[in-house]
Amino acid sequence: MNLELSIEQYEALLKLIFIGDWVMSFSEYDNPEPGENRMSEIAQYIYGQADTVGLGHLVTHDQNSDALTLTREFEEGSGITEILEYYEEETFWEELIHRLAHRDFYRHFGETAISEMAIEERIEKETPFVEKYATEFNENGLENLKT
Repeated sequence: MNLELSIEQYEALLKLIFIGDWVMSFSEYDNPEPGENRMSEIAQYIYGQADTVGLGHLVTHDQNSDALTLTREFEEGSGITEILEYYEEETFWEELIHRLAHRDFYRHFGETAISEMAIEERIEKETPFVEKYATEFNENGLENLKT
């Protein structure tokens, strides 16, 4: 298979691979069996081809991990850092809202009653809990959160 990309497309692919590899580094999903790491192997392959398309200056060899990675300059200048920071921020708030809403939903209705609800009913009855926390955190952040 031959994949033809413009320089701009290959640069975008490098960013995409870096972001995907970064997300997968927090997961054991990529390692179904010891010694296997398919997604990281693909990342290494794509990074290794950067020189052949004229983008070798964007990739460096990390001595500590003995792996290819994007240069610090490219990470900082390409918007990757901002993308990952935004992703972390949004994920934090979404998880916090949904976990608290889910907790309150189960406390209010009980596991037995919820297990008997159709999915549409669950969504309808859990939505007010989600909206309550979304409104609270949008207006006040963590200010009113107590233990």
